[in-house]
Amino acid sequence: MAVLVSTVALGSTLGLSGCVSSDDEPDRTAPVESTVDGVAVKLLDAGTSPTDSLAWFADDGEQKTTYSVSQGLGQHTVGGDAQGTADGELPYSEVTMELPLTATAATDEGDGLAATVTAGTPTGDNDDRNDDIASAEGFRMVQKYSDDGKVSSRSFAAPEGASDSARASVEQGFTLMTDLPLVFPEEAVGEGARWTVTGQVSDSGSGVAMRQTVTYTIASRNGSQVNLDVDIERTPTVKQMAGTDLEVMDSTTESTGSLTLDLRRPLPVSGSVKTTTEITYGQPDSPVTVVQESRTTSTWSSDGEQAEN
Repeated sequence: MAVLVSTVALGSTLGLSGCVSSDDEPDRTAPVESTVDGVAVKLLDAGTSPTDSLAWFADDGEQKTTYSVSQGLGQHTVGGDAQGTADGELPYSEVTMELPLTATAATDEGDGLAATVTAGTPTGDNDDRNDDIASAEGFRMVQKYSDDGKVSSRSFAAPEGASDSARASVEQGFTLMTDLPLVFPEEAVGEGARWTVTGQVSDSGSGVAMRQTVTYTIASRNGSQVNLDVDIERTPTVKQMAGTDLEVMDSTTESTGSLTLDLRRPLPVSGSVKTTTEITYGQPDSPVTVVQESRTTSTWSSDGEQAEN
């Protein structure tokens, strides 16, 4: 049994059309709405007193941060002969993209909020592609959300001069960033509080749809600054490997991470979250299994002050 998948790439086909412009902004394609999947929030522990509600809000400040995302995929076969890739595994391969970001948040209709996040010049660890992905400088995401963090709409707009591959790669980077939903419980919480946020994501490395449960724990809070520990569990929602008759036999997820949030700002101030998911495929009557390992590391960092008040 020989089953191989392509090495991971940060990119997908994206069709954009139209053009909008202003005197101060680069020409951009008309915003394209992206599907926003709902999430379910469950409070596990309210933590210790004193407790208070967690809620996003906005002021006139501007946030500058750098988002770095690394994603990789590897595959090997267990129990096969040489033809079955026991000696022909697909070595783990990883790519990294770095996006300098400028973000603002403002009050939207009613009690809602709207965040605008604009990319500076993207770079990656593939020097041959850096000139290409640099054409996506100015790529913009706008999303509307409630003060608990639940997103109701999200749109992307690329610079008119961006190549198709640059648009796709940078949009994929933004999508990986938003795969971590920063959503709060409605109850008042204190230090040590724990809650889960459950929803659907797509592992763009393996292409597998996943049910994701993120567990947040408040490590500390000081006014609008909140430090969170993060744990992620992912489970495939599919029963077979795409294009094969191999069934999902087992899956495991390991993760580690922490984030620092400023409730005035729409992006994490700093922190890193790493997730490793391993899926084992096979057939009930066969000793041969195919094991895919997918890793994603998201990091937010900034130099100096995060916000201009």
